[in-house]
Amino acid sequence: MPESLRSARIRARLAAPSHVDRMIDSFLTREGVALDKVRRNPIEWLRQWPEVELFDLERSRTASDERCDVDGLYRGEETPPRIGVAYSETRQRMNFTALHELGHHVQLTDEGLVDTLLERSDGGRALEEEACDAFAATVLIPEAAASAILGERTPSAEAVAQLWRTLRTVSRSAVAMRARSQIEGDAHVLVLSSNGDVSFATSNTAIRPARNSDQKTTAIWEAIGREQGATAVTARGQFAYNSVLAGDTYYMQAAPAGSGYIVVAATERVPWTMSVARRDGVPYGRSYLCVHLGCSAEFRAGPSDLCVVCGSPHCPTCQRCECSVAAPAEFQCTECFLLKGGSQQSSTAGVCIDCAV
Repeated sequence: MPESLRSARIRARLAAPSHVDRMIDSFLTREGVALDKVRRNPIEWLRQWPEVELFDLERSRTASDERCDVDGLYRGEETPPRIGVAYSETRQRMNFTALHELGHHVQLTDEGLVDTLLERSDGGRALEEEACDAFAATVLIPEAAASAILGERTPSAEAVAQLWRTLRTVSRSAVAMRARSQIEGDAHVLVLSSNGDVSFATSNTAIRPARNSDQKTTAIWEAIGREQGATAVTARGQFAYNSVLAGDTYYMQAAPAGSGYIVVAATERVPWTMSVARRDGVPYGRSYLCVHLGCSAEFRAGPSDLCVVCGSPHCPTCQRCECSVAAPAEFQCTECFLLKGGSQQSSTAGVCIDCAV
């Protein structure tokens, strides 16, 4: 994966929580919006909401319309804007899809949110998609219920499946998104079909197992096969990418959920077994990724390169570690003389990202 794309995805996942908070605030200011009413029956609520028009995607979709990981479509250029939702075997899945597409509408009809997207190096594409999934989960899942069942840290797959069973209008995709949001470090939360394919995946890493990818060669699927009928099974291993096991080794747990399974996988601090903690900031194999905006360099580092204060490596490109002073809120670029936000600071002091290219 190109470094710029990997960096955009990682930064999107870091920025998504605060961005979704702004989306919810924007949504609640609109006429006729009350979260409890939307949550009760999202599809029917959207049919009645005058700001958008809902339509059956199966009769209107073309191959060129493909954008999202879910079976939906947003057409903001039409009047009124239109949301298409494809038929699914479950109403819960359709609810999640509809609210994902509503997330596109909320972002692209709020000037402040649009500006935030345009400020990003990829034009906001990664953040927009990540935020749509998180927005759908936030609307669908009451925070009190999620906290009571999932706890505060990495949840078990059993707990995620229990949350799904408790909230009848919520899809497995939505509870997967909610569960992943509270896991620290590298992690995946997957929904697997009964034949071992990925129905939905959400991750804290740059690369996640692809939708529809075959996971039958993984240790967790082998454990599912061995322990049919168990409320939860565990394993330790890798996931399959293009039919090849690759990437980090995860602590995994799978629990039955409907016709398939929910899988929670993390590299450390899982609740179902003793797991060895790994130093934060080393998420991509043998390489580090600089956490500072405007840099995002990938580099190798050994024990002697770590900061004695925060334990993170010094980036050889920008010379900063995690305890370095953050970028200023605003600065004037010495090349274009425009006032820029701190997120647009390049690795060269006083020069914005655009001018540093």
